[in-house]
Amino acid sequence: MKNSYCKILLQTSKVLIFYFAFLSVAVTASAEKLNQTPISMPVEGHLVFTGSEALSNLISYLAQSFTDYNPLISVTIADPGGMAGLDALINGSADLVLSSTPISDRHKQEFEKRFGYLPEVIPVAMDAVAVYVNNLNPLTTISRQQLDAIFSNSLRCGESKPIKNWNELEIKGVLANSNIHVYGLTVNTGATDLFRKVVLCGGDFIKDFQALPGPSAIELALISDYAGIGFSNSTIRSSALHVLAIRFDNKSPAVAPVPETIRSDSYKMSRTLSIIVNHRIHQQLPPPIQTFLDFIQSQQGHDIIIKAGYEPLS
Repeated sequence: MKNSYCKILLQTSKVLIFYFAFLSVAVTASAEKLNQTPISMPVEGHLVFTGSEALSNLISYLAQSFTDYNPLISVTIADPGGMAGLDALINGSADLVLSSTPISDRHKQEFEKRFGYLPEVIPVAMDAVAVYVNNLNPLTTISRQQLDAIFSNSLRCGESKPIKNWNELEIKGVLANSNIHVYGLTVNTGATDLFRKVVLCGGDFIKDFQALPGPSAIELALISDYAGIGFSNSTIRSSALHVLAIRFDNKSPAVAPVPETIRSDSYKMSRTLSIIVNHRIHQQLPPPIQTFLDFIQSQQGHDIIIKAGYEPLS
């Protein structure tokens, strides 16, 4: 009996010795791993973000949401304006520029002359330039030639004469005898530049063209003017307006700016929106800028882009 008891005690002691030896090794390994793993510290800093006036809603959404997730990084939204934004990047007064147009040769030359390299362009989203009318207007489709005859005095796309009245588009009812009132974004926006190239075939706007400073202004103008027609980016979601499908050529059906046609580029006024940063290749970005870019390309960033009415790029 005594021998059995001693055997049990000896076996138990061996198990305990093995257990504590294993525990000691595990704790030592964990401590070594902890010492080797850098501790991620919250990023602090300040960013200046700017871009086209027509994209101001997306800029505001991104800046606000980013600071919610990263409260130690403050973001200032500089006065918007596409060309002004690139000038600000060159002179160092902005860290990030959201642009809907490729960098011009002039800005490339100025940037490279100052820094010795070109800026980095990071595609982040897509949208389109869309044409809107009031819901009291029964028009749902229109051709590029007709739009050119409404908005332009050049008539480069094929129409023989200007279109001034809604009855020339076979509109009946209260609009039949109404003159067409023409609205669009200001000339310094990428949306206006794209509209001129695609819809006006590079022509000029009529003298009665009313250039307004952003999508909100276009929306308000068309809500109050049922005889109006205007172009803006495709993010307007007013229940008082509807977007027109456009026949870009005589052989194709009319196409509306919806996510599928924007992504496939079958809607001919689709465009890619990009973040432009001052970044020399193979060098690390400042932590606040890198944190912002990581946020935009994350699921949270994609959700914000969709909320603002744009299509995120993965």
